[in-house]
Amino acid sequence: MQWFLALNEGCPAFEQYAQMARVAIHTALRCTSLRPHFLYDGGENDFTRWLRDREVPIVQCRTSLSSDLVDLGRRKNDPNLVTALPGIFLRVELPRLRDSLGLEDHVLYTDCDVFFRRDPVAEISSVACDYFAVAPEFALDDYENMNTGVMWMNLSGLLRQDDEFKKFIRQNIDELQSVAWDQGAYRRFFRTKEGAARWEKLSPKLNWKPYWGDYANAAIVHFHGPKPFQRDYIDSHFSELKHLTGGSFEELCDVWKELLAEAS
Repeated sequence: MQWFLALNEGCPAFEQYAQMARVAIHTALRCTSLRPHFLYDGGENDFTRWLRDREVPIVQCRTSLSSDLVDLGRRKNDPNLVTALPGIFLRVELPRLRDSLGLEDHVLYTDCDVFFRRDPVAEISSVACDYFAVAPEFALDDYENMNTGVMWMNLSGLLRQDDEFKKFIRQNIDELQSVAWDQGAYRRFFRTKEGAARWEKLSPKLNWKPYWGDYANAAIVHFHGPKPFQRDYIDSHFSELKHLTGGSFEELCDVWKELLAEAS
């Protein structure tokens, strides 16, 4: 199964997210049959050398929404939007890359802030979807408010919607900041006229949040909300995330730290 991550070198916390990507890829290579690929908007550096040392294909990619992000940054007088956001929207380019890269019809996409505990391929590939399949975000049974940190993507189906989806993003880009950007776009666009969700369900075990607690059966752990590198600064800099540091957050941060040492 082809698996994609994405990162933009211009994002403010590039080094920290590159570390998280290292852990994700290290654990995937160690305990899964996934074939990692990296969507990347940036230049050569220590991280790209790390990827090449592990024979991870680097797909140079720039979002087709770049000019819209530039315009948004100007309107909001926030130049950080121009540098921070292109990586967030890189996954949106995957349907268009299908033919040029010779991709399978179905691919797995995850954010960089995950790690693997076992091979998820059999469980994921058994899920049929017209567009994509996802797991819940905060509540274990709430698939209306899903999370796009792990997506099983049907590229053929998404390609049929690609023009309209990008048009929707451009028309609503000013509002997407308040609804988690691309996640909000997927939530809003992929619904029927009656408002019913057009996505399928992945088991929470495939997108397990540390604040849910016992992770014994989790295949993919996703640091949704606070990241391991933020742990020591929750009270001083990230107090809005403190409510998501319960469950197994502290324990999984320790696990992640050990995995980072292995990956380096």
